[in-house]
Amino acid sequence: MRSDVREGVQIYIMSDIKPNFTHLAKQFDCDPKTVKRYYEEDFSLRKKERKKRSSKLDSFRSIIQEKVALGCSAAAIYSFIKKKGYQGKDSILREYCSQLRETHIQKATIRVETQPGLSAQVDWKEDLVLYNRSGERFQINLFLYVLGFSRWKFIELTLDRKQDTLFQCLNNAFIASEGVPQEIRSQRQQRCRVRKR
Repeated sequence: MRSDVREGVQIYIMSDIKPNFTHLAKQFDCDPKTVKRYYEEDFSLRKKERKKRSSKLDSFRSIIQEKVALGCSAAAIYSFIKKKGYQGKDSILREYCSQLRETHIQKATIRVETQPGLSAQVDWKEDLVLYNRSGERFQINLFLYVLGFSRWKFIELTLDRKQDTLFQCLNNAFIASEGVPQEIRSQRQQRCRVRKR
């Protein structure tokens, strides 16, 4: 280890000046790469030692973390904390929210593999609101039928979720898939055995 090179480089680091590595190499009778290595090592150590500046987000971090966990968007969080006295810009907040979402562990979904013809899953997407070009409002429901083995999907639009409508949708799904599974599961994992006639 060349302590003389390290001390020579320290002067430049303290003054916050990038040295001429070739000039210093001639002065210390060594390779310019050696001087550069000492400079970069000491410079990175000095950067780590510098105090971390306080952020305008510091007093709002707990609120932001709660809102991100609830699934709020960065824009919604920004307008919320702005009312509470946040003085920073939205770009800082967006960056912090994206970091939180990356580290946030989401629930794992387990895909259940089944045999062909064994099961299907049924679900409703309820009370979706659509508008046509003239601004007329329509409230609809989506019936979703998914085969367990092939993941083949059948979707039908409905205006209600009555029992007769459900049976009609199931009948249409059976016709479209050209078969009836042994059991049908709802989104809530309740099973219903289908009796074949």
